[in-house]
Amino acid sequence: MEVYRLKDNNLCETTFEDISRDDKSRYWIISTPEELCENNGFFKFHNTTVEECISSRQNPRLEIYDEFSFCVINIMDKDVSGNKKFWLTARELDFYLTSRYLILVSKSANRLIDDVKKEVLENANKSSNYFVNLSKILYIMLHRLTSMDNVILKEIESRIALLEEQVMQEARRDFTKEIIELRKQLLFLKRYYEPLLDIAEGLEENENGLIEESALKYFAILKNRIERLNDNVLHLRDYVTQVREAYQAQVDISLNHTMKLFTVITAVFLPLTLIAGWYGMNFTYMPELKWIYGYPFVFVLSAIVAVISLMYFKKHHYI
Repeated sequence: MEVYRLKDNNLCETTFEDISRDDKSRYWIISTPEELCENNGFFKFHNTTVEECISSRQNPRLEIYDEFSFCVINIMDKDVSGNKKFWLTARELDFYLTSRYLILVSKSANRLIDDVKKEVLENANKSSNYFVNLSKILYIMLHRLTSMDNVILKEIESRIALLEEQVMQEARRDFTKEIIELRKQLLFLKRYYEPLLDIAEGLEENENGLIEESALKYFAILKNRIERLNDNVLHLRDYVTQVREAYQAQVDISLNHTMKLFTVITAVFLPLTLIAGWYGMNFTYMPELKWIYGYPFVFVLSAIVAVISLMYFKKHHYI
């Protein structure tokens, strides 16, 4: 368990034992679920919330109590493969906010917490004018959750635009696979931002008054940012749908061309089949069968019929 004391706008590392001897300072605590469970006799949080910290795969949400706020959030891992495609996964992070404590609960080492800790400690030690409180630390953490998300959305938008161009050029054949992958990623982002937006709105409303008034403007900014990101995701989902419809239209056009070609071939060979069938009846009294020019006549007739048929179809733009 890591414990940092906030007093007189200073931030310094201390121990959990110092908390029980100090009833005035505020503390930022980084804990594991097991450490929280072990020390919950001191904090007196609801047992159900502690059990949720221990269990996995909880739905992201914010719960407001009179004495504290409990929140479950997902941290989105943004991994980029060699082909510059984003693979998105999520890990759980819980936190408690009281009038004196901000407790971050993570099951394992967490890069987000490390980045927040580094930023806060560096700024606090660098300048005596740097103002820091529990609400601002919480805002910094939530802001970092989405600080690079515009990069993801721009990358996805570029992939959709490239896919749209390739659809028009018919340069690829794996459109369906690519579209399904994009839709899955956008669905993941939609499910990520919607509860995060609800959490930001709940923090801005500040029903239990645990967030300092001076920090409420930061959470309003956070809410607006997440709302814009969510709107962008919905826009990209519509964009993917339009590209899919364009691809389906191209498939239909290609299929129509194929069917038109087969129709023309069938129409050309239909009279030729009739001629071949007529002279293939082999009746005894068919003078053309013994005519010296019978075969050349049928050959020329078939060629004329085929040429006339092709000219007709070309004139009416069937070919």
